[in-house]
Amino acid sequence: MSFLDIKDLSKSFGSWRAVNRVSLEVSQGEILAVIGPNGAGKTTLFNLISGRLRPDHGRVLFQDEDITEFPPHKIAKKGISRSFQVANVFANLTVLQNIRVPVLAARSKSRIFFRPVRYFSDENHEALGLTHRLGLGDKATMIADLLSYGDRRKLEFAMAVAMRPSLLLLDEPTAGMNQLETESTVSLMKELVTSFGLTLVLTEHDMKVVFSLAERIIVMHQGGILSEGTPETIRNDARVRSIYLGEEDWLY
Repeated sequence: MSFLDIKDLSKSFGSWRAVNRVSLEVSQGEILAVIGPNGAGKTTLFNLISGRLRPDHGRVLFQDEDITEFPPHKIAKKGISRSFQVANVFANLTVLQNIRVPVLAARSKSRIFFRPVRYFSDENHEALGLTHRLGLGDKATMIADLLSYGDRRKLEFAMAVAMRPSLLLLDEPTAGMNQLETESTVSLMKELVTSFGLTLVLTEHDMKVVFSLAERIIVMHQGGILSEGTPETIRNDARVRSIYLGEEDWLY
């Protein structure tokens, strides 16, 4: 049984075929990287999996259930969380308040109105625990808009994990980070997979991140899958090198 099974998925915008008959399987507990040049279709693929876009053709099966037509909130309830290329947080709430929102949603308590949050002691405890586990404990009362870029990304990861997913989609998780922030984020992603038993699928332009993290790599080009395999297989694939415009050092 495949954990995530994508079958012949396609999506067009006018005459542009953003995703072109993509089929792939993801095993439970796997760390998979999806790479490719800008415009290869990586983010569109994530949007199709997470329900933000509907495919023109094909199906998405998650734990043997067809979720192709499900809206994003229902897919999140099924156990798929995602991050975005730009950190997507509630800028005017504190770190703890940001994390508490998905904690309450995961426990189906986000629609209980007119009840002060102090009554949700279990949820508050869980949210506070996540701030510490993701290295934000000393910033729990800080307004999210005042965080550094790296810490905003950590907060977004914490919010994604707070939904209690089994599959986490990370879209360019280290984009815009300096070297220190990148190294910290790679360590954090490894910790999330281990501690929370997650399956991780990520898009990423930093090949050092990809090769230090991924167990398997899929290369997209012009909406389709050009190559897939172990990091060593991808490293030695002449077709992959060719689409990166002859940049011989990109894999090292």
